[in-house]
Amino acid sequence: MLTLQSILCCIVVILLLTLYYFIRRQYSFWRTQGVVYERPWFPFGNLGFLMRKSFPEFFRELSIKYKCDYVGIFMGWKPTLVIQSPELAQQILVQDYHYFRDRHLYSGYSDPIGAYNLFTLKGQLWRDMRNELTPIFTSSKLKSITEWCNLSATELVMKIQRDHIEGNKAVNTRELFAMYISDNIAFTVFGIRESALNGEDSPMWQLTQHIVTWNFWRGLEFFLIFFLPGIASLFRLKVFSEQGSQYIKKMFWNVVDERRRRGFKDSKDLVNILLQLRGKYNDESNPEFADDLMIAQAAVFILGAVDTSSTVLSYCLHELSHHPDVQEKLFREIEAAMHKKQEKVLDYVALLELKYLTACINETMRKDTPIAELDRICIEDYKLNDDLVITKGTPVLVNTLAIHHNEKYYPEPNEWRPERFYGKVHSNQHFLAFGDGQRNCIGKRYAYMQMRAALVQIIYNYKVLPGMPYEVKSHPYSITLALYNGGIVKFVLRSEN
Repeated sequence: MLTLQSILCCIVVILLLTLYYFIRRQYSFWRTQGVVYERPWFPFGNLGFLMRKSFPEFFRELSIKYKCDYVGIFMGWKPTLVIQSPELAQQILVQDYHYFRDRHLYSGYSDPIGAYNLFTLKGQLWRDMRNELTPIFTSSKLKSITEWCNLSATELVMKIQRDHIEGNKAVNTRELFAMYISDNIAFTVFGIRESALNGEDSPMWQLTQHIVTWNFWRGLEFFLIFFLPGIASLFRLKVFSEQGSQYIKKMFWNVVDERRRRGFKDSKDLVNILLQLRGKYNDESNPEFADDLMIAQAAVFILGAVDTSSTVLSYCLHELSHHPDVQEKLFREIEAAMHKKQEKVLDYVALLELKYLTACINETMRKDTPIAELDRICIEDYKLNDDLVITKGTPVLVNTLAIHHNEKYYPEPNEWRPERFYGKVHSNQHFLAFGDGQRNCIGKRYAYMQMRAALVQIIYNYKVLPGMPYEVKSHPYSITLALYNGGIVKFVLRSEN
């Protein structure tokens, strides 16, 4: 007669054998499909590097190891296809977009800010929201915003003078640029005039400090949200902490109350557009939905603008500090533009005309790409080519680093050469810093404008010298590219100005 202990042992053995069979079947998926793949290891699949190296490092190593158009990996035990060919990337992102219109990352409704923002929204609601938010980034709107960015950039130069030249302090460029972008967002998005750069009390800066500071637990949360959404859902993880979410809500409603008190203007800024959205999506059966939808757009704008732009600016200064010839050529372009305008700041049109500056920014985003991959999920079975059908529900990641470092399009890809983009028009196929297709970055022109305004003022007023070796490490806890120490440079005042 079987004892209870024997029965329990049998149950455990059966469960273990079932689990082994399931995992073995999952981990043989790409082999049975005839796809080259990276060997997985239980339980993380190919994500065992967690918290030891950054995602950009992983995708860069993948592109070096596998010189093929696509490669199979496993996120946990989920088969995932990594696209490394620009032609196939165009199929996924542009030509056959309707098969891959949604992102793969977690968007659980226990986290309204994470679920309802433009980055994570799916289907028709995403399309509607994209159309509603597009007027924020018209040329006329960007022209007016440029004035504020120039003011913030001037204050940025003054802070460098105060703290890093007169005060002889070390320069963490990512933090410095995050502070600059924080001031811009406070005004251009929320209409709040505050200056963290001048040492004023800034609620926006208190919030953005959380965004630019990577630690183990924050890195782990984002890792699960982006790459293991099932686990993120199980633990009800959130893009913003509860404290951060409440902070954004309080700040937003304070701005709304102030506008109501003073009277609304017919403005196409983010706050007014979001209030109009609230009216459109107000549902008596779910009264919180419209508020959550509105706050989520404000939150993701902060997150997207601060993290990526501060990273690009810090890497660009690092590159310029180690390439004095490029820096001098850039200075001469800026100097000529200011002489032509007879001004110490440049307006929107003049900033657009700085072709070499744009080339420096683009080459930085090519070589030191902030977002290593563009994630999508296949919503219907899709024939990629004669050899492979991508099944419904399969995550698809476009490896932007593989494309940006492809020697066929960028000879000697590890070299930083702005001339690659100077006076040349690059196909979107080969430059995916802002994505491509219908789900490309809506804030692309806003990001360029912020970065141009900051770099113009810095390079015109200071020579930038190296503060650390050229070869630098990326932060292992960050899912985007981020300098491990934030980026260190030295500033020397240009006496002739």
